[in-house]
Amino acid sequence: MTKADPRIAKTRQALRSALMTLVCEQPFEKVTVQDIAARAGLGYATFFRHYPSREALLADIAEGLIGDLVLLVAPLMHTRDTPAAARTLTEFVEARRSVSRGLLVGAGDAMRRDITQRAIAMANGVDADTPAWLPRGLGIVHGVGATLSILGWWLEHEPQRHHADVAGLIDRLVFAPLSAR
Repeated sequence: MTKADPRIAKTRQALRSALMTLVCEQPFEKVTVQDIAARAGLGYATFFRHYPSREALLADIAEGLIGDLVLLVAPLMHTRDTPAAARTLTEFVEARRSVSRGLLVGAGDAMRRDITQRAIAMANGVDADTPAWLPRGLGIVHGVGATLSILGWWLEHEPQRHHADVAGLIDRLVFAPLSAR
């Protein structure tokens, strides 16, 4: 096994940071590879040595965030501590507000669908119970979709609302009803 080149990691982080900054300034559809490379302080061709497209870069960002989030929230859902799971979720999003807003609001419908599908796939890999009356797959699709919709609404329409208030909404509307109590 070879050790990852730190230059590659540094370049990819610069590209991820550049894209997320740009998406917070304008819709993803208007951001070009040239914009991303320039903001990262890299050459245009360098971008393509790391990612085949700007969509692949955005997907890489989403994959990392979703994975981190699932690791944080899944154990709480497994113990059925839905209020704590909702608080952990909204604290995570609050701490990464600009990137979360860029992914859920600024990146457009196609990327939101991709993020939803990635989150559903990761949630399917987590051992969590659902009520006996609810097919597990439907519970996951509904839970992920509703949660992402609420987060997107918060970041776009109610950004001043405190994350604890949003956690309460998510718990009452999504987590608690889907919990196998």
